[in-house]
Amino acid sequence: MPELSKNAQLLKFFSQQYGHPGVPRKRLVKLAFMADVLSRQYLGKPISSFVYIKDHFGPNARELPQFTGELATMGLSFECTERDGVRTTIRLQDSGQAIEFGFSRGETEILGYVVKNYLTMDIGEFIDAVVKKTEPFLAATFEGEELPMSMIDGSGREQVGFDLEAILAAEHEAIDGKGSTLAEFSRALRADLTAGRPN
Repeated sequence: MPELSKNAQLLKFFSQQYGHPGVPRKRLVKLAFMADVLSRQYLGKPISSFVYIKDHFGPNARELPQFTGELATMGLSFECTERDGVRTTIRLQDSGQAIEFGFSRGETEILGYVVKNYLTMDIGEFIDAVVKKTEPFLAATFEGEELPMSMIDGSGREQVGFDLEAILAAEHEAIDGKGSTLAEFSRALRADLTAGRPN
């Protein structure tokens, strides 16, 4: 099987998490957007290479169909169209075929956060209260304008004062027995301080 692009992996991840009957495209692009917003804030770079533009319904990525097409070609997900009167909904439905994702630990943590908080959130609330309140969306003034995503690069990391990837790597090493857990470090520190205390 040819290598799957990171953009297509991101879309498959969300379609897989959403399940039946498939994630609506309107929600899908907003989930990808929020994943990229958080990744830029806390990792200093996006997960995808989507170019987001200002749209009436929030950020949009015109190249998204290219990557849903990539998934369909490889039999990993497929799009279906529903019509309800005048409303048309395009959904991306996962095929159920497992793949190995190429996300870093930090990216995986961010994706888990997006799924937990936004996957099933009411779409109107998600768009109005979350997506449209992001700095890049507010900074764009007219529909069709590219969102200035780089303006938020590293902003969350600077605010919290730590690097998410480094923290997760250290935690993983501790679990693998290659380092100390916080509890072990605290016990050792207490022992050192006690040993150095005069009688």
